[in-house]
Amino acid sequence: MPTPPRLGRISLLAALALFAGLLLGAPATATYPGPNGRIVFDDFNTGQLYSVNPDGTSLRQLTDLPEGSFAFQPDWSPDGRRIAFASNLGGDFRLYTINRDGGDRRLVFDDQPGYADVFPGYTPDGRRLVFQRCLPDDGVCAIHSVGLDGGGLRALTRFTPGANEHNDFWPTVAPDGRIAFGRFGAGGITSQVYVMSATGTGAHPITPPALLAVPGEWTPDSRQLVLNSNGFRLNSAIYRVRPDGTGLRRLTNPAYPHNDILPSPSPAGDRVVFVSDRRHPDLCCNELYVMRSDGGGLHRVPTGDLNGVGNPDWGSAPRDRGTGATAAARGARPLSGAGAATVAARRCAPGPEPRLTGPCGTRAGLRTHAGR
Repeated sequence: MPTPPRLGRISLLAALALFAGLLLGAPATATYPGPNGRIVFDDFNTGQLYSVNPDGTSLRQLTDLPEGSFAFQPDWSPDGRRIAFASNLGGDFRLYTINRDGGDRRLVFDDQPGYADVFPGYTPDGRRLVFQRCLPDDGVCAIHSVGLDGGGLRALTRFTPGANEHNDFWPTVAPDGRIAFGRFGAGGITSQVYVMSATGTGAHPITPPALLAVPGEWTPDSRQLVLNSNGFRLNSAIYRVRPDGTGLRRLTNPAYPHNDILPSPSPAGDRVVFVSDRRHPDLCCNELYVMRSDGGGLHRVPTGDLNGVGNPDWGSAPRDRGTGATAAARGARPLSGAGAATVAARRCAPGPEPRLTGPCGTRAGLRTHAGR
């Protein structure tokens, strides 16, 4: 059975493995309007979540999961105070939330054994998560939603095992409530971006089949989507498109075989963060880049020794209640000293985003329909 691409490590996979296809990628996220805050991302070498300022300062490690467990696919809440993510901390892949400083980790709900729940994204009211739910035994995937209290599980698209099988993956929720997602294998088409209503009705494709597009995120005004092409091939690039499929425009043009993937607009709508391997001839490593919303002014965001970057999500800067002042992250661990040593020691630990080349050598991919 074909499996969706890993939306998070296109460049290091021969054919995007499922953790975002969960291409452990992009995000099942939305960008909500507000002042530009910090960028959260995962690292497939260490299996942890990190956040950083857009200029590369104040890099912080947010999770400290044990060896063999991975945190990935982070998504900021609309108010910028919490982060949802997926993890295999308890065995099967489940949804969790933490504070913006990494504290107060909570399991959203404990699904049936064998199911994989990945790619969470907050709804505009901040009360629910839209996510990718996959059947046991490498089964097909569909889009669901659930309350942050673990109640009210709802199917927004259907599981389709059998002769007409296809997979729905990587949902992203617009600030106005609409949902975009990727559909893999429908009608013989490898991958297209679809848009549907907040309740799951009216799903329809908006990208041409030849683009092999996989979803990125909505802009904060809900008027456009940013996405990347070539979900199953090398040389992915960043595009933007209106939700009716018009106005498709290419924003980056990496040299073959390099890849630009996993775009996330800034809350102010003026810039886009994405992942690229463009500095590495052997496609070994992924790094953060930021550009203007028109594709200009591209520059790399330093992330210290981390070079397995995936699934960035640009959050808004929260306000302290009662003061109006921007709240700083409290209690998160700056990545320096002992923290940097931990990263170096864990660089080659198994992770949800395997790569085919690089200093750690070849690794086998996870298959849970999760595998940026």
